[in-house]
Amino acid sequence: MNLEHLKTFIAAAKYESFSQAGKMLNLSQPAVSHQISQLEAYYDKQLFIRANRKIRLSEAGKTLYEHGQQLIALNEKLENLLAEGDSSQTIKIGCSNTIGECLISKMVQDFIKSNPEITSSQIQITIGTSVHITDLLYASEIDLALVEGQAGRYDFISHEFYDDLLVLGVSPQLRANPANQDPLTLEEMTWLIREPGCAMRQATLDLWNGLNIKPKSVLVYNSNTLIKEGVKNGLGVAVFSKLSICPEVQSRQLIVSPFNDRNRFRPFFLLRKDKQFKSNLHERVWDFIKELDENPNASC
Repeated sequence: MNLEHLKTFIAAAKYESFSQAGKMLNLSQPAVSHQISQLEAYYDKQLFIRANRKIRLSEAGKTLYEHGQQLIALNEKLENLLAEGDSSQTIKIGCSNTIGECLISKMVQDFIKSNPEITSSQIQITIGTSVHITDLLYASEIDLALVEGQAGRYDFISHEFYDDLLVLGVSPQLRANPANQDPLTLEEMTWLIREPGCAMRQATLDLWNGLNIKPKSVLVYNSNTLIKEGVKNGLGVAVFSKLSICPEVQSRQLIVSPFNDRNRFRPFFLLRKDKQFKSNLHERVWDFIKELDENPNASC
């Protein structure tokens, strides 16, 4: 199989247009069509369904698009390693929101301190929801993932590296005691929660199920920071990672309490794909994070 033909196919699939793919790759439309035809002949499969001057992926095309992106990413990584050597190795780490905001900077700092030959420019960080980060790992767009919760629908190698204590937080403005967790009281309060696909949203829903409550008023936000600011300003109550609100707790901008039914922890997982190229830097970062011994209550 010709990798250049595969790149052309991926561009055509992404833009759903041979002409647009040609513009992006500096190829004529006939050249794009010819390369796609050669791929179809190679696999003996129709990759696109053509109708009314439009194209869409066939089932075989969808499979090739999904796995072809991983193959291209792996090939580029291998070429860079062979061309430049170990001293220029880089690693791409994806972090879900709380980990990205509260943990990863110190983890990278400690790793570099114990490996002085490694520079910060060799470590690239991407932050997003757990769903987004695991999607990136599956597509080989990152090398390692640090997420709040398991890998979802993907079969990754995983290691639990941190237990994050969850607490109930309110503003002093509400004059409410978060330790008073009577179900009827909690149902009457306004709850601030994350959007679907976020691990903290699922942790909140699990809490509601555990306490058998159905809040009457719910506000949905797409940012942990917005939820924190909303609760600080007295809009309502929210479930927080204690790790993420230490300054606010210490300055009494938020009052928090563990949950009365039981201590609730949210595990953080280190993930990687089983069958992927693993550089020396990749293995060193993986081993470093695996060996961390964090106290979930040590943050504040």
